[in-house]
Amino acid sequence: MNHALFSRTGRLTRRDFALTLGVISGGVFFAMLALCYLLFPLTASAAVGFFRDSAEVFFTVYIAAFLGLNLLLYALIPPLAIPAVVRRLHDLGHGGGWAAPMLLLCGPVLLLMLLPVGIFIGILNDMIGPSFPLWNGTTEAFASAVVASMGIALLLFFLLFLPLACWLGWLFLKKGKPEANCWGDPPVEEVLPPTRAAYFSTAGTVTRTAFIRRSLLLLLVLGLVLPPAAQLILQAMAGVFMILIAAIPEAARILATGIIILFVLPFVLFPLPLLPLVRQRLRTLGHSPYEAFLPFAVLLPLLITPLPFARIFSSEVLTEGSAVMDGALQSAVDSMIGVPSILLWTLCGILSLIGIIRLLANDDISYRRESSDESEVHDVLPKM
Repeated sequence: MNHALFSRTGRLTRRDFALTLGVISGGVFFAMLALCYLLFPLTASAAVGFFRDSAEVFFTVYIAAFLGLNLLLYALIPPLAIPAVVRRLHDLGHGGGWAAPMLLLCGPVLLLMLLPVGIFIGILNDMIGPSFPLWNGTTEAFASAVVASMGIALLLFFLLFLPLACWLGWLFLKKGKPEANCWGDPPVEEVLPPTRAAYFSTAGTVTRTAFIRRSLLLLLVLGLVLPPAAQLILQAMAGVFMILIAAIPEAARILATGIIILFVLPFVLFPLPLLPLVRQRLRTLGHSPYEAFLPFAVLLPLLITPLPFARIFSSEVLTEGSAVMDGALQSAVDSMIGVPSILLWTLCGILSLIGIIRLLANDDISYRRESSDESEVHDVLPKM
């Protein structure tokens, strides 16, 4: 059986097909998180250093870049998954040409990339349009084209969704041919290690390839499940906090800080369940277990940056009127994209990068010799 991630030869079972797509999607999700983090200090530095209205420029550029890069990354999933789809089709007795529908998923997503471009041009037009009539007319025409393209993209997406969902369901659910065919013998599903030992235990060791696969799979599952589930609980708690703020104005700022922290926590701390897997990897490499906190250093600025907005809910701001509220909001934004914040984001990003690079170091030679047989038996995901 061929375990290469992007190989188009051989056959793939339903389980291995699902795990392969999970690894690919997890890799794209990790790239999305890394780019979103990297965008913040870069955009904030450019806004503060080159523009007078730094807050408006920061939010405009960051939102446009955030949406554009995310859509681009999502558009990469179908073509990256085509080799796995081809091998799955081989297991069903069909040629690789049946994988062409995967490419149909790319079109609507790529057209939707015009959305962040339209947002950026629209806000930029509000800023400089009155001074340049030619620019104003050009951007209005461009905005009309963007709206039309987005409408076409959404229509294509909904028209393609049902048939593509049925086709993907067929790939996932239909059992492969039990006999050999022109693409090889029936694939054999190897034994997976227990989930707790593989993902949530600090004991034992893990090879670099297995660590990458398991980390990407777990990160994808955590990102899809934990934040939405936590938000359902926190939204109910927020109502209680708002009642307390109205009843105890003197404690409004403390309570508002608690609300912000509770709402930020699910989106900031959801990667922390990766900690046992990181400890396994450090144990394999013979590194200190305290290094396990390095890859998670990027979570610190994500937790600290929103805290200045708690001042908006303080009693003096709530009672003084809109002018004071606007001043408090501007102060919070300035604090968020100020030089200390940029330095904190940069430093924590560097620490996390160092931690990740150390985790991806080559396996110890003696360990590889001792565990090579075990990894062949227990690690069934495609090699990176």
